[in-house]
Amino acid sequence: MIRQARTHPLRSAVGSVAAVFVVAVVVGVLGASPASATAEPDGIGVADPTTGRWWLQDPATGATTSFYFGDPGDVPFLGDWDCDGVDTPGLYRRSDGFVYLRNSNTQGVAERTFFFGNPGDVPIVGDFDGDGCDTVSIYRPSEGRFYIIDALGADGGGLGAAEFDFVFGDVGDVPFVGDFDGDGIDTIGVRRPTTGLLYLSDRLGAGVGRIAFEFGIPSDALVYGDWDGDGVSTPGMFRSAEARFYLRFVNEAGAADVDFLFGQEGWIPVAGRFSP
Repeated sequence: MIRQARTHPLRSAVGSVAAVFVVAVVVGVLGASPASATAEPDGIGVADPTTGRWWLQDPATGATTSFYFGDPGDVPFLGDWDCDGVDTPGLYRRSDGFVYLRNSNTQGVAERTFFFGNPGDVPIVGDFDGDGCDTVSIYRPSEGRFYIIDALGADGGGLGAAEFDFVFGDVGDVPFVGDFDGDGIDTIGVRRPTTGLLYLSDRLGAGVGRIAFEFGIPSDALVYGDWDGDGVSTPGMFRSAEARFYLRFVNEAGAADVDFLFGQEGWIPVAGRFSP
């Protein structure tokens, strides 16, 4: 059985905060303009890598959706592949570098498949050009190098060269993506597992982190999202041994703003917007 708090603190805490915020940017809604957009908080989810089953909880409604997608061992993630403002599942098969995307949070086959990167690469997802559509890029752990592309492949084919190709962080760091300044464009960061430090960049290129801070413990699994609807992505940690999420609303060191039970030990955390 999935472990879940009787009352979901994310929904109660974020819901009350989001009601009083008027924010500048919606990330992932096609045509949204910084002057008029209002963001909705991201929800959290978990995927069981042994069975391919997902659970997604929408903070707007409190509803949890569950479905099967993928094979054991696939790397799960979420993104807005069709620019409709809703994040839906994707998978990266690290054994062969294939991407599998689906446009609804339901059980079924992939609606888009393509090849990108090399076996062993780590998938990263974001809207890297501010067009309201997410794409799948990769991080090559052996090089500490990011390969960012602003298009999705189709029909089982490959993609061309990446638009951006650069080194950031150290070999062995764990990559992540988010809109760290609320401008509607995602950029990259890395987490150093040995220290738990997060390094955030506000550009797609080599350099040093614009922000560096510590959050969580080294064994936590990192997930980034806009938890309070202010248009800025901030860190969350999934402590697998406790099946507990710890979410922070700012990109600086400090205690979690909310924490709650959700999932099971060994599952993989994901985050996204599950309603338009």
